[in-house]
Amino acid sequence: MKHIRKLKVGIIGLGAIGREVANRIESGKVGEAQLVSLLCRDKNKNLLLSADQSEHFKSIITDDIDEFFAAQPDIVIEAAGQPTLKHYGEMVLAKGIDLLVSSIGLFTDDRALTQFIETADRSGAKILLSTGALPAVDWMSAASLSEVNNISITQTKPVTSWKNTPAEEFIDLNSLQDPTCFFEGTARESANLFPKSSNISAMLALATIGLDQTKVKLVADPTSEIMNTYIDFDSTVGKLQVNWQGVPSITNPSTSADVPLAIVKCIRNLSSSINYGA
Repeated sequence: MKHIRKLKVGIIGLGAIGREVANRIESGKVGEAQLVSLLCRDKNKNLLLSADQSEHFKSIITDDIDEFFAAQPDIVIEAAGQPTLKHYGEMVLAKGIDLLVSSIGLFTDDRALTQFIETADRSGAKILLSTGALPAVDWMSAASLSEVNNISITQTKPVTSWKNTPAEEFIDLNSLQDPTCFFEGTARESANLFPKSSNISAMLALATIGLDQTKVKLVADPTSEIMNTYIDFDSTVGKLQVNWQGVPSITNPSTSADVPLAIVKCIRNLSSSINYGA
């Protein structure tokens, strides 16, 4: 009989996403997964933020990449943004360690995606793209193997979620009275312009018909505190309209509160005897 060993997990980034995932793994709620290393920019700061955590949790926090790899993780979760993914991603893959990516927007650069894939091919590692806040991705990805007529996505977020983003260059957020569309373009363009807000559009495009074919609208809504995503998918094997309403993260309003849970689901599938949504 095969014995399920613990899946050793390392996390790069201890912000809103990384800390939530780390907490759930540490509490034993994520299958047969074991937290072995946490890489952050400022170790002392994160030790203070982790004062109420277990001694084990605090002991694996590091700002030294060599110390991080010394823990020999089986998989590394990137939860730190595109610049960090660009800096460390290939390094992880080159060591034969699987990489779970949350900052999908980096791969709007075709060259970056190609380099990551080539590195993974050489080492035997896998690149796993987290679905994040994207609903129905399993069905749409499968349906995209048929002929697709149209895919479009409209992301509507509260004004606060667009603060300190390039949206402020398109529109005066403080003067809005009604929901206002301030951007229309492709998934490649939206994810490049809004790297912290539009990973969902990049994931939709990469999982279906491509970055330059997937249409995107971005909307600021001063009347609501809810994140609303509408997807219209039309193919020869079926049509789908999805309207998803989510809640902004308390610690980072530019992202959705459910994003860490997509990562948790992936780790649970990888470390359990049964995989839901294969």
